[in-house]
Amino acid sequence: MNRPPAFFDNIIALPVPLLGLFLLAYWFAVAGIVHWYMVPWIAGRDGLKLGRLEAEVPAQIGLAFGLLVSFIAVPVWDQHNQAIESARAEAAAYREMAEAIDDGEAPQNVKAHLQECVAFLLENEWPKMAHLDSPRFAAPPLRDLRGAIHALPESQLQSELQDLLKQAAAARDTRLRIAASRPPPARWMIIGLLAVLTLLGVGLIHAESRRGRRVALSMVAIGISCCFVVLFAYTRPYLGQFAVIPEDLQSLASDLQSGSGSWAQTSPPVVR
Repeated sequence: MNRPPAFFDNIIALPVPLLGLFLLAYWFAVAGIVHWYMVPWIAGRDGLKLGRLEAEVPAQIGLAFGLLVSFIAVPVWDQHNQAIESARAEAAAYREMAEAIDDGEAPQNVKAHLQECVAFLLENEWPKMAHLDSPRFAAPPLRDLRGAIHALPESQLQSELQDLLKQAAAARDTRLRIAASRPPPARWMIIGLLAVLTLLGVGLIHAESRRGRRVALSMVAIGISCCFVVLFAYTRPYLGQFAVIPEDLQSLASDLQSGSGSWAQTSPPVVR
């Protein structure tokens, strides 16, 4: 299995408060299993069967868990930032194309194709970004726009429009590639196993004190849940509460539809 199961998308799509509650309930359930079953089975009901476990053992496991979370969080955040930048670059290229078309007095069919292309991206392509399975997405309006630009007479305007179209296409390719990527299941299996081992180690340290064990396991379960909330909330840039929203493209589509000649700089796409 190269991809996480389908229900994984449903979990990530939850609002962050619900996602936090779900993960908190899950890891508290795991901590409960450790407290009520695993520790008594290993160390006995009185906690004396195993002997004293040194704190360095779970500390090393917890350190490995923390380092793995850090190593995973960095590329996750980098990919999310890359998704935002690609959305900004794509919208900026199309906006500059609209400005160049107006200033260069290009044929109206070129601007009409640009409007159709932007509308297609917003109405057909972006709604499928959250569950896109392939980095290839057919865009006939984009091909029509490319053909209309190539049909222009050779001039500075044509060269400028071709360069801007290449920039927009490159940003779009980056966006589609990010949308089609999925975190490998092995990543979550390994980090989940380390989290369970961390809980088990903490439980065995407090094997002789049931009350102290409950407190310690509860604190560690809360910390593990927070780590998973951060990872889950940002692991898919186009899915969930913090999904990238194409506000720049939406503003451009509104300006093209209204025929506005004001191409003021718009705010960058936000995440929610």
